Amino acid sequence: MKRINRYILRHVAIATVIATVTLVFAVWLTQSLRLIEVMVDGDAPASVFFRLVALAMPEFLTTVLPLGFVCGVLFTYNRLMSDSEVVVMRSAGVGPAALARPALALAVVVMAIAYGLNFYVWPRATQEFRELRSAIQSEYSTVFLREGEFNTVDESITVYLRERLRSGELEGILVHDDRDPQGPVTVIAKRGLLVMTDNGPRVLMFDGLRQQADPAGARLDTLYFDRYAIDLQVIEPASQERWAEPTERYVGDLLQPDRGDLDNLRFYGRLFAEGHNRITLPLWTVAFTLTVLGVLLSGEYSRRGQGRRIIVAVLAVVVLQAVALWIQSSTRETPALYPAMYLAPILVALAGAALMYLRPVAVRRAGLRLRPA
Repeated sequence: MKRINRYILRHVAIATVIATVTLVFAVWLTQSLRLIEVMVDGDAPASVFFRLVALAMPEFLTTVLPLGFVCGVLFTYNRLMSDSEVVVMRSAGVGPAALARPALALAVVVMAIAYGLNFYVWPRATQEFRELRSAIQSEYSTVFLREGEFNTVDESITVYLRERLRSGELEGILVHDDRDPQGPVTVIAKRGLLVMTDNGPRVLMFDGLRQQADPAGARLDTLYFDRYAIDLQVIEPASQERWAEPTERYVGDLLQPDRGDLDNLRFYGRLFAEGHNRITLPLWTVAFTLTVLGVLLSGEYSRRGQGRRIIVAVLAVVVLQAVALWIQSSTRETPALYPAMYLAPILVALAGAALMYLRPVAVRRAGLRLRPA
């Protein structure tokens, strides 16, 4: 029996690693294009790019790891049934619980890893990711300004660049600043250059003009210049303390936020739902596993394959994932619904265990009645 457990456990683990790596790569590929610009279009070193990738990985893993494990279970047990290995094991007296034991043992390990990611690794990595991204935006500001587009840097500033040369020189610059109480300021220059000073990066603009309308709008002051400097602090987010996003917070801060902060009170439902989601999300690993096993191991063996059961198992996981997201969204609006976030995976796990265990018993009893005396 121990050999059977090790055999199934080994194949499930290998399939899980392959499925998880594939899913992580697919998700990361769709999200990394904006990070590649830092290395390709700017002067940021490759080490910065790979550090950003490493810090973004825990966020992907929290969602991808349970799904990758379910894919590994689905693939392994389908292969065991297709090769008639499950039939042989059942003939040898191995019951549904024994067949499911290796997958459930590995599901507990995956659930423990998910708890470690949700409770510490993910919020810590997200904090460092945002700090590093802010530092990059400060040091490599022009990388995030697209050519030929009006870039809205914040609520009051718009920047336009006609062209950014590989040498770092900027051509066709327009900066519109609406923060001055005396009236909006527009600066237009033929060319510019990004330079580093002791006080931080600046943009030197050449051959241009500065226009500002008076508060009454009756006059437009125009100043022509040969050289004009703009501190990049003008086109950067202010270095003031900002409100921490839910993904940056630990579970304790999510469930019991500082009520002296008005933003925390305003988004209390969002924080509360995210905190309980961090606790309940790993539970779905076991629930999904029992659901897949219940669908695959129930009923009689069919020589035609397990195509229908695979489709049913996949659809069940998709529907249950949608239900979990719906419950979390409802909890944001009505925090009193948070017990449903715990009951849902528990009830699904019990239903999957019942489906896995009860139906094969009925099949074996039918076989005993048909057996000749």
